[in-house]
Amino acid sequence: MENIASFNLTCIVVSNLLGILLLLVLLSGNFWRFRDSTAENKALKCAMLFTFINCLMDPLTYALDGASGTFLRIFLYAGNSWIYFGQIVAAVSWVVFFCYHLNGGVPKFQRGLLIFAQSVAGILLLINLFHPIVFEMTEANVYERRALFFVYAVGNYTLFTDTIILYVKARIRGGNLKFFPLWVYIIPLTAGGTIQSLVYGVSVNSACLAVALAGVLASLQNERIYRDSLTGLYNRAYLDSILKKVVRKRLNMTGIMLDLNGFKAINDTQGHSVGDQALISAAEIFRRGVEDLGIVIRYAGDEFIIMINSQDDIDISTCMSNIRDGFQEFNKNSGASYKLSVSMGFCKLNLDAISVDEFLNEIDSRMYEDKKAYYAKNTQVDRRRS
Repeated sequence: MENIASFNLTCIVVSNLLGILLLLVLLSGNFWRFRDSTAENKALKCAMLFTFINCLMDPLTYALDGASGTFLRIFLYAGNSWIYFGQIVAAVSWVVFFCYHLNGGVPKFQRGLLIFAQSVAGILLLINLFHPIVFEMTEANVYERRALFFVYAVGNYTLFTDTIILYVKARIRGGNLKFFPLWVYIIPLTAGGTIQSLVYGVSVNSACLAVALAGVLASLQNERIYRDSLTGLYNRAYLDSILKKVVRKRLNMTGIMLDLNGFKAINDTQGHSVGDQALISAAEIFRRGVEDLGIVIRYAGDEFIIMINSQDDIDISTCMSNIRDGFQEFNKNSGASYKLSVSMGFCKLNLDAISVDEFLNEIDSRMYEDKKAYYAKNTQVDRRRS
C-alpha cells in the first residue's frame, strides 16, 4: 500500500508540476493578450488562476493525507474543499470565456446555469464541513469520498458538454471555425475527467485543464488573422470565408449593414483615441444585440456587417431592435462625451435571385437610405458625402 501511495504521489506531483509550468509559459507567452481587460480575457485569466492554484493544492493535500494534528486536519479540509470548488469555478470561467469568444456575451439562461452550478458547489461544501456528504477526513486525517462526490464530477462534465454545444452552435451559425478546433480541449478534458473519476487516488484534472488551455491559446494565436485588432470582432477576411460557405452550401442567411452616424465628427473634434473607444463601445452593443442570432463583422472603418443565421422576420426585427435599444441605453448611462447612433439596412440573401456582390451592394444601399433619413430628421451634414 505504501508503494502504491508513493507511486500515486509521484504521478500527482509530476502531472501537476507540468501543469504549473505549462500555465506559467502560457501566461508569459500571452502577456500581450491579457493586457486588455475584456470580459473574455478576465474569464480566461480566472480559469488559469484557479487551475494554477489547484495544481498546487492537489499534490500538497495528497502528500499531507494521513498526517496527524489539528492544524493539518483543518488545512486538509480547507484544501480539499478548495480543490472541489476551484474545479467548478475554473469550468464556469471556461464556459464564460467560450460564451464571450463565440457569442460576444453570456445569454441569460446560460448565466443562470453558471450561477446555479457555483451556488450548489459552494453550499454542498459548506454543509460538508459539518456533515460529510462530499468527502470526509477520517480520525486519522485520511481523505475519503462520500456519496455526493459524483455531483462535482457530473457538474464538471455538464459544463464541459455545454462548451461543446456552444462550439457546435457557433460552427453552425458562423461556419468556418477550423482555426478553433474542437479536439484541442475535448481530448485533454475527457482524459482528465475519466482518469480522476475511475482511478481513486489519482488527481490529474487540473493538469489536463492546463493542457486544454494551452490548446485554446494556441488556437487563438491562429485565429488572430480573422479578428479585428481594435474591436475583437471578426474581420472582412472572415466574412469572405462565411460567404464562400453560404454559396457552397446554399445557406439561408440575412445580412445587416450598419454605419455609425456622425462618427467622423467624433474623430475630428475629440481625436482618434476617443473615436477608437466609440468603435469599441459600438462593437459591444452589436455583440449584446445579436447574441446567438448571428455574428458581427467589422467591415471597414465605422461600417459593420451582421450575418444572421436566419431569414425569419422576427429574428431580424429582434436583432435590430436590440441594437437600437443598446445605443439608447449607452447614450443614457455611459457618461461618454459623445452620443452614438447607427443606420442599418438589411437584405435576405437569396442566391437564386442575386449574387453575393449584389447582396453586399443591396444592404449597403438600404443602410444608406436609412442614413439619409436620419440626417434629414436631425438636420446634420451627411458625412458620407463630404
